[in-house]
Amino acid sequence: MIKRITSSILIGSLFVAPVLQAQSLADYESCNVDLNNELHLDGKEVEIIDREGHRAVFEANGLVIEGESIPLNKEQQQLLDHYRVQLNNDIPKAREVAQSGVLLANEVLDDVSAQFNDTDAFENVRQAISDFYAKLEQRYYQNGEWVLKPNAFGNMFDNWQQDFADAREVFNREFFASAFSVLQEKLASEEGINFTELQKQLNDLKISVEEKLKEHSSEIAGKAQDYCDSMGKLAEEEKSLVETIPELENYQLFNI
Repeated sequence: MIKRITSSILIGSLFVAPVLQAQSLADYESCNVDLNNELHLDGKEVEIIDREGHRAVFEANGLVIEGESIPLNKEQQQLLDHYRVQLNNDIPKAREVAQSGVLLANEVLDDVSAQFNDTDAFENVRQAISDFYAKLEQRYYQNGEWVLKPNAFGNMFDNWQQDFADAREVFNREFFASAFSVLQEKLASEEGINFTELQKQLNDLKISVEEKLKEHSSEIAGKAQDYCDSMGKLAEEEKSLVETIPELENYQLFNI
């Protein structure tokens, strides 16, 4: 019993600093670009739905507004095509910010697995984190389309902050269960555990985790800021597009 309590204390000492921090985006400044209308992306076409339910569809070979094909000259079509492709390429990159949490968790688990000399012991933690972020993706990816509602970017920063906090809870819960199982197995083995050596290993691991957190915190904030900047560029491109195709005035996607 004493050994079990001691092993729990040693594991807990590793997590004085949380493994996944809600403050990962602390250096990120809120984006001043937001969505004015609802946006649907399927990788090829773009559909914009205004607040009254009217629809504009950017197709590969034209523009359809409320079911009516809008004639475009060559220049208008080229600008529309470029904007359509950019939206389909750039908007979904929001997932890269969220997926940074998965990468961070896996890097930490690699270090932990090495310390415990057991590469498979924490696979359930990896799977739990992967499942967690797969559910998050469903927030924006529905029936084969990316769907973003008005004001999506204004909410996205708060969502990311909460997502990282929730991921931390999932990680810690699953990790403690796995780490305790590993230690129980070692306690039951003939060799047992050198608790002095284990304490040193956990302290070294704690330092390594804290360094990764610091490094990735800046990296994740940078990705979030880059994403915001790319949305600003799209907003500028949209402004030029609307000037060239006045029929799109009521379907402007971005607010600045």
